[in-house]
Amino acid sequence: MLRFVCLFLLVLPASAQKYNVPLAAAPTGFAWQPLPESKAALLLPEGWAYQAEGEKGSPTYYLTREATGESGEYQTGLSLQVVRKVKTKTGRPAPEYAELLMLRTGFGPGQQQLEKAASVEGPFYKRTVRYREAPPEAEARVVYQLALANAKTDTLYLLTFESPEKDWAEAWKLGAVMVRELVLDGRQ
Repeated sequence: MLRFVCLFLLVLPASAQKYNVPLAAAPTGFAWQPLPESKAALLLPEGWAYQAEGEKGSPTYYLTREATGESGEYQTGLSLQVVRKVKTKTGRPAPEYAELLMLRTGFGPGQQQLEKAASVEGPFYKRTVRYREAPPEAEARVVYQLALANAKTDTLYLLTFESPEKDWAEAWKLGAVMVRELVLDGRQ
C-alpha cells in the first residue's frame, strides 16, 4: 500500500499555479527567484543555479541543479520560456498554439507519453504532458512540460522540468513544488 501511495505522489501532476498574488515566504530549502522581464517568480532550490537569456519579449529562464556554463546543457532543472504576442509570431492565438505544441509532445522517436491533462483557469489555458525520452545514444530522461496560454494577453509560458529517469523521483520532489508555486502576473 505504501508503495502505491508513493508511486501515486510521484506521477501526480503539479496543481494550479498562482496569478496576481504577492509572494509568500519561500518554503524551507527554497528562495524566490524573481523573473523581472516577465513579472513572475519561481522557487529556486538551495544550491541550484539561475540563468536568464533571450531577447526582450521572449526571455527564457533556467533554474538548474548544475551550472549550465557556456554549453547551456544541464541534467536536472527547469526552463521557462515566455513568448508574448504569440498570434503575431505564429499566426495563431496563444491558447491554440499551446494546444498544437502539446499535441506533438511525447510522441517523437524514443519517447513514450506517460500522462496528459488540460484545463482552463480564468484566462489561462493549461496543458501538461509528462513523457519518458530514451534516445539510443543517451540515458533515459523524464520530462514534464506545462504550457500556460493567457488568452487575454496572448502570452505563452512554456515550462519544462526534466531529469534523468534514475533521478526522477528525487528531482520531482523539488520540481513539483517549483511548478506548483510558479507566480505569474496574469496581466502580462
